[in-house]
Amino acid sequence: MLIYSDENLEVIHHPGSSPYLLVTFNEMEVQANGSRFWGQRFCEKADIAALGFISRRPNWFPAASVVKAVAAAAPILHAAPERILYGHSQGGYAALRYRRRFEATVAIAFCPQVSIDPKAVPFDSRFTRHFAPDLHTNMGIAPDHVAGRGYLFFDPFHAIDRRHAERIAALQAETRLVPVHMTGHGTVRAFTGTARALSLIEACRADNRTALRALARAVRVNAPMRPYQIAVTAIARHPAWADRFHARFGDAFSPVERVNFLYHRANRHIRDGELATARDMLADAVVLQPANPGFVRRLEELEGRMARAV
Repeated sequence: MLIYSDENLEVIHHPGSSPYLLVTFNEMEVQANGSRFWGQRFCEKADIAALGFISRRPNWFPAASVVKAVAAAAPILHAAPERILYGHSQGGYAALRYRRRFEATVAIAFCPQVSIDPKAVPFDSRFTRHFAPDLHTNMGIAPDHVAGRGYLFFDPFHAIDRRHAERIAALQAETRLVPVHMTGHGTVRAFTGTARALSLIEACRADNRTALRALARAVRVNAPMRPYQIAVTAIARHPAWADRFHARFGDAFSPVERVNFLYHRANRHIRDGELATARDMLADAVVLQPANPGFVRRLEELEGRMARAV
């Protein structure tokens, strides 16, 4: 049932029999449609009581809208003996940013950002296009946002996500960092499946860090993104090994993983002076993703460099 809506977000209530209320926040690829929220299928299968906060666009849940939405949901929130916040990327940011606003018992965040303000995070330009000063003034996660315990899941080999995680842990007390190696920015997908997600939530509710570490080790072994992450990580220091791994597992890469591997491997070829090989890889990347201006621009720059060298 839709209980709140404005120009930035919607809130949907899903009743259930769980001893806690799960408050979910969507990742940027999923947007509001008036009837569904991020994590709804899981909540339906497990009969979990939930509030789904879902953004209308990639907007990192502006505070003014969240304050109004929490007020609208107050009767539901106050009736819940436990409130668990759960989100990935922009949703992970919200789960940690609004811990105190929800008086959360537990906040579970996957690959969150401490902020998307380019002045605050000059090391991360991935989401700069979504930063709006009128919406995101003082948006950064801060020490006074804390309530309950926080669990932050991330891949230590993803350099940018690791910097965000370390910044957040330094700012927020009672925030545990849980590494899930070789899952990239898609760490949440390693926990896909009702049984895994329930095990994760229960371990966080109990603050069972031994169980959390064991679960993180177990899910990363069969994580669908693991072969790609190993291959792309190896490019920096062991490019020949990355090529062998790509040759063995590349056919199973998703379309996005396939094109990203080509792009990153091409850049390493450029660094090594292997310009013709890099050009061919960039050309393949452009064929696979012709609307990506970064790929097109990189190919044009390389071809111009090669023409000047003739």
